[in-house]
Amino acid sequence: MPIHRETILSFLSRIAAINGVSAADLAMDMGFSIKKIINLEENAVRGLAECGGLTDEQIQELVSWTGQAVGGVRMAFRDEIFVSRAVRNPIMRGCPICLREDASNHPSRPISRMAMRGDWQLRELNLCIAHQHPIVPLWKNDLPTDRFDISKRLAEILPAVLEGGLDQLRVTPSPYDLWLSNRLDTGLDDTWLADKSLYAATTFCKLLGVELQQLQSFPDEIGYAVEATAHDVGFDVASQGEVSIRAAFNSLAARADGQNDEPKKAFGKLYSDLSQAHVDKHEFAPFRKLLRDCIIDIWPVAADENMLGVTQKERLLHSIKSAAQETGIGAGLLDQFLVHAGAISAEDKRPAARKTFDAKAYQELLAEIPTLVGSLEMQQRIGATQHQLASLAEDKVLRPRIDIPTIKAPWRVADGMALIAELHGLASSIQRNDRRWETIQMARRRSDLSVGTLIAAARSRQLQVGHREDLWGYAGFSVLKSEVDALKSLRKDQQEDFLISAAAFARSVGMRREGWFEKFMAAGHITGTRMPHPKIGGMRIYISKEDIAEFHARFVTASTMEREFGLHKRTLLARLKAAHVKPFAPNAQDFGTLYLREDVEAVIKPARIVSRK
Repeated sequence: MPIHRETILSFLSRIAAINGVSAADLAMDMGFSIKKIINLEENAVRGLAECGGLTDEQIQELVSWTGQAVGGVRMAFRDEIFVSRAVRNPIMRGCPICLREDASNHPSRPISRMAMRGDWQLRELNLCIAHQHPIVPLWKNDLPTDRFDISKRLAEILPAVLEGGLDQLRVTPSPYDLWLSNRLDTGLDDTWLADKSLYAATTFCKLLGVELQQLQSFPDEIGYAVEATAHDVGFDVASQGEVSIRAAFNSLAARADGQNDEPKKAFGKLYSDLSQAHVDKHEFAPFRKLLRDCIIDIWPVAADENMLGVTQKERLLHSIKSAAQETGIGAGLLDQFLVHAGAISAEDKRPAARKTFDAKAYQELLAEIPTLVGSLEMQQRIGATQHQLASLAEDKVLRPRIDIPTIKAPWRVADGMALIAELHGLASSIQRNDRRWETIQMARRRSDLSVGTLIAAARSRQLQVGHREDLWGYAGFSVLKSEVDALKSLRKDQQEDFLISAAAFARSVGMRREGWFEKFMAAGHITGTRMPHPKIGGMRIYISKEDIAEFHARFVTASTMEREFGLHKRTLLARLKAAHVKPFAPNAQDFGTLYLREDVEAVIKPARIVSRK
């Protein structure tokens, strides 16, 4: 009778041993060659079944543990598809203790009882679970007809088997060993790998484990192959699923932090095999996708670049190096712009090839940098002198794209031209010799009002604007002297000390999100007044003391609660959350950690009293 997990070739050889002949000779006596039974040709299998008295179920079981070619150098093995070399190999392996126990069942004719188990053939199997013994090489033969004449080969190694010459130290089965044995035996799997090809899963576990072993030292039991430990390490990660695998990938990626370190350096043979040997194998698709997703999240993979068999549709990340190559901008200059824009941190000390940022979010910046101009060209393009451009910049009427002194070309011509177009829209034509008018720069010197204040007044129609016909661009814009004098007098008389800027108020209550006050005011929850800044011009929002008092009477923020109740803001917010008090958010608008005072005082005041006892 067949032994559990026995191959059909082993069964043939045991019958041959019972009859005192070789497997090849027995096959010929039954009317077929051993080569035909190796290839599981139907006539040969049927002949063996008749000779051995096997049922259809027994034949199917023997074939399933033997492995049957299905074309394309692939084999069906235990209802799974493997590449042939993963199951059929010139090196025959096995458990010497299993063989010795088999032999002890018939000491006078031991080879008739010694069975070769099919799972021993599997390249990714490391251990006999029953005996906790490593699977070891038994013999090697490149010619299949000789290799699978098993009774002959067993006779050659019989003394070593019986005398323990092939024995190694026992090893406690790992979760990988138990998982593989059970899946081969029953097909059941309760891990994330359940719906993955067994061939791909075992291969991936080994490839991943080999790379992870390089991150730290793993205990390696004496006499146990390094590959076995790699399988265990890889399985511990892969069996838990995508999150665990991605964390392992991130750890591997972190070690490749050099200037020219690409994915091959980070992932080693795992990357090489998934990008070459296994790139077209559909069963490896889930593992390729996980690795590809990690790579495109970390490395600057270009659009149309092939990554693990998939053409990247669009670039997700740029590095300083890749952006410099694509735009022709120097890496050092580009770094300054990207730090200024918040794309990368000034504290990021990685080399240019590894310092990455969101390519889509900053594509406009990359396109814009080559179009920026220096101060001299900006003056020429808008028709301004050096002092005039400096005054516009000082009062932030025109802002450089990046305000770093070492940047020689910080100006956007479009900003300057937009200002010129706006002022032209406000201006009327005036004659050169009309003494009622003076240029904006002259008005600044005479009145001590800033250029920003003068232009803000022009925008609000407090000042008329004229443009001299004999001058081009910004230099030709003028204002009426009498109106400038009136504006100066008005500014002097104004008492604005009862007002605070909206930005300063927002900071005072801990609301530092840009645009918070404007959004809050637009929703109608607070009032403010728009007026020019008294020194630099430009319209600003101001809030009165009365408005502030009204705000505090109705609302509290995390910062004002902390000052008012004397508890840390985290404690306060935790109590509000526990009491199901939610931030003030009418119509699902997000105003941050802002609460209605009446809601808060219903919870916090009692808590404050208790905390003082």
